[in-house]
Amino acid sequence: MVSAGRLGEASGRPASPSHSSGLILKASFLHLSGISEHRERELWRHRVLTWAALRRRIATGSSPVRGWSADDISKALQDCHNALAKRDVAFFASRFPRREHYRLALAFPRETVFLDIETTGLSLYYDHITLVGWSVADQYGLYLRGESTDRLREALARAKVIVTFNGSRFDLPFLRQEFPDLALPAAHVDLCFLARRVDLGGPQKEIERRLRLRRDGDIADLDGRAAPLLWHEYRRGDVGALRRLIQYNHADIEGMKDILDVVVRRLLLSRRAPRTIWPSYRFAHLRSSLRWSADRSRKAKGRISLPRFRGDRPSVSLASLAGGWPALRIVGIDLTGSEKRASGWCQLIGREAETRLLHSDDDLIRATLDVRPDVISIDSPLSLPRGRTRVTDDDPGRDSFGIMRTCERVLRRRGLNVYPCLIPSMQRLTERGIRLATTLREQGLPTVESYPGAAQDILGIPRKRASVALLREGLSDFGIRGEWLSREVTHDELDSLTAALVGVFFWAGRFEGLGDRDEGQLVVPDLRTDPTPWLSRRVVGFSGPIGAGKTSAARFLEERGYAYGRFSQVLEEILRSRGASVSRDALQTLGEQIHRSPGQRWLCQQLVASLPKMGNIVIDGLRHPEDHACLVEEYGPAFVHVHIDAPEAVRRIRYVERRGSAEELVEATAHPVERNVGRLADLAHTRVMNTGSLEDLKGVVLHFVSAFLMR
Repeated sequence: MVSAGRLGEASGRPASPSHSSGLILKASFLHLSGISEHRERELWRHRVLTWAALRRRIATGSSPVRGWSADDISKALQDCHNALAKRDVAFFASRFPRREHYRLALAFPRETVFLDIETTGLSLYYDHITLVGWSVADQYGLYLRGESTDRLREALARAKVIVTFNGSRFDLPFLRQEFPDLALPAAHVDLCFLARRVDLGGPQKEIERRLRLRRDGDIADLDGRAAPLLWHEYRRGDVGALRRLIQYNHADIEGMKDILDVVVRRLLLSRRAPRTIWPSYRFAHLRSSLRWSADRSRKAKGRISLPRFRGDRPSVSLASLAGGWPALRIVGIDLTGSEKRASGWCQLIGREAETRLLHSDDDLIRATLDVRPDVISIDSPLSLPRGRTRVTDDDPGRDSFGIMRTCERVLRRRGLNVYPCLIPSMQRLTERGIRLATTLREQGLPTVESYPGAAQDILGIPRKRASVALLREGLSDFGIRGEWLSREVTHDELDSLTAALVGVFFWAGRFEGLGDRDEGQLVVPDLRTDPTPWLSRRVVGFSGPIGAGKTSAARFLEERGYAYGRFSQVLEEILRSRGASVSRDALQTLGEQIHRSPGQRWLCQQLVASLPKMGNIVIDGLRHPEDHACLVEEYGPAFVHVHIDAPEAVRRIRYVERRGSAEELVEATAHPVERNVGRLADLAHTRVMNTGSLEDLKGVVLHFVSAFLMR
């Protein structure tokens, strides 16, 4: 409820809207083509205050519109009379400038609907409507999510004008998205913009404060940020929260009536409109009230009941996401910009989560290595904007390439709050995140970037700054168990748990990767995506020392329809582009150069870019732990890593049989590019000791690949 304080502009005796409602419209001439605001004021100054008066002036032979004949104007005025007689607001709405639609509200006050929606958040892309409230004259109506929209549709169908606050950018786009066939009135008054014309800018509550309008005590301190929280509390069984949400919505609507009254009078005063055409009534005199009913069925006419929430719980659960991987191991990290401040760390194994606070990079790395996770999800930017070379503002590319990546631009366009990765307050975090991810990937640990705040918005969970308690309860709804439920946990730990949950969405193929290959991707949950393509393909990677048989195994899978790729293909293309000859020595030398800069991850990404986007793939010649990490990040659970080995004597015989020499094998094996091959054995999903025939190797490979991907 909104009540006026000592506000002279909103005072006065009530008057019947029908008494003067048509005067402002009949005294308006802006809808006539060729008449400007200045010309309209001139007509008023000369006491031309009605369409009839304009007709009389035309009869004297004086046309107020250049290029129009008296007959033209007379016909236009007759059309106006006919439209008004039919109460055809669409006729006038299409002819008046949008900024003048308030005149139509004044002309049809009892057919003007004041409307306000409540939502789960600000993102039109991810959030949804929870409540729609409206008032026509002294009646208040309500739609709750999940109920029939009949009353809402009926109210809007009868209305001729709709009044909102910031509805052009918020309420109406949400309504059109959720109810595409909803008929909205042709005339729209957006008070947010109308009020600015009389120097009343800012949020609605700020304008109310400036006008000394007061709300009831129990909702006086509520603002727009509270509405999503009240809905979350209602979803969890607090019917009192729904009552407060309805009261808040009702107060917004009644406040709009007061504001419109004030704005209209200030506008008419600034336009020097004659007092005789001012409306003598106030919308605030057409107040609605909340009448509560104990009937939870909401069938009591004219009364509002408070039904218990019967809506949905999360549409997915941890069990449904990771059911095929009961021992899936994920680490989530909510990274801070300094080792002096604790970072949240979480290990999620199956459905059991354990969280803690860790400070140094070394502590984070040790704890993560102990888990041996399938994937790591870090809440921190893990890359720079394309073209940038360092995080600081003295980067030569600062002005040309900016401070924001593609993923951040996408989230902002979708209405989610995200900081650019290189604003001053984010630079240290971005630098630390890139450094930590590089170290983890060098250990062969797949690492993806996540943003728990965005994930929480997408999944309909309040963020930590809104309510730590509701964030905790929202995460528990996904079926995550563990000691974190029975002790006090910090918001950093809850964000690390959210990051781990994003890792599960990634593994299950229920995610969207925002960004591109140059900048890397930010992983966010996507409940609408079909995970089948992600889960149904097979991507097999072979590693092992020279002569172990990995190329023979890869070619065997190629014969069975797999697309074949190897790291040396990228190197060969580079050598050919330089006009250099292709040899093992040249390939190894170039491979070592690229490993130092631009890095092994770059080489892996170039290979992936050359491979088919769909279908099965076999990749020959993994040589570094970064290769394993990169391929898991690219293909998730579809990637299976097979490490093939053989005794040195066996490998020597095979190498010599291929027209090499034992000395060449020793030299090739000792090259720096081969130094990490042995480390890949510990990262592989299986190891094969290839001491038998080629047919034996084919059988082992086929059996394992089939078994691994049938899990």
